[in-house]
Amino acid sequence: MKIVNLQEAISEAKKVAEKKLAIGENADDFVEIGEADGFKLYVTAGKTIKDEFPISFHENPRDVFMLVLEGEIEFTFERGEKTIVKGGECFVLPKHLKHHCVFKKMTIAIEGVYEKGL
Repeated sequence: MKIVNLQEAISEAKKVAEKKLAIGENADDFVEIGEADGFKLYVTAGKTIKDEFPISFHENPRDVFMLVLEGEIEFTFERGEKTIVKGGECFVLPKHLKHHCVFKKMTIAIEGVYEKGL
């Protein structure tokens, strides 16, 4: 069993993100905090400072669970629907769902993915 200090993991992810932001790059950085049989948990920290236009959609090859601790993520989906997920909210993003996401402000989240076999 791996014991992780969550505040230290958040600080580490924020430091990496802040370095990218300082040089004008978008930040979306991960620190692994746990793993069991291919299921991995991460702390992610990020902020979008340069949004792509036109919007470029992407999809994930696996389902993604995310618990937003602070900040917010704006999602735009291929059919034009939009939603904002704020601190204290969580969601599962189904695999192969085409989307575009923007971190409107510094956002901290816990992300869980099953990576075995990918």
